[in-house]
Amino acid sequence: MGVIGDPGDAAQFAQFVSKNTQLYKMKNGYPLDTAAVVHFTRKSLAGSLREGKPTMVNMLLAGYNEKTGGELYTIDFLASCVKVPYAVHGFGGHVCLGILDKYYSPRLSESEGYEALKSCIQEIHQRLFVNLRNFQVKSISKSGVKVLPVINPATFIAGK
Repeated sequence: MGVIGDPGDAAQFAQFVSKNTQLYKMKNGYPLDTAAVVHFTRKSLAGSLREGKPTMVNMLLAGYNEKTGGELYTIDFLASCVKVPYAVHGFGGHVCLGILDKYYSPRLSESEGYEALKSCIQEIHQRLFVNLRNFQVKSISKSGVKVLPVINPATFIAGK
């Protein structure tokens, strides 16, 4: 789960979703699948919006399901939700969409996806005034969550 938005809302809401999914597993003996977590998250965001106390967060929620494979959902602060093959958030996301359009395919390998992410981050560093030194990358598959090597500006220099 990736959450951006107001720092207080983002931290509180991410913890709320995480703890409630853990509670569900403890009470029922089995975990929620990705679509169920997305539904719970969307319902919670919509409820806060109706109460007049909107939670100002945008989210990327991903998971793996044995029946459907990998799933990625994007949820915005208005509780609209869509299943997508890839997604980006933030100002740098506008720069990355074209790169992801170019490189995405349903059969993309982990290493090809990692290289596409490196291209995105390199483009963000070239076009935008940012001082983010390290980008942590994680891969989600049926084997679980795998931490990939950190991407930083030194990676771009070494690759040239």
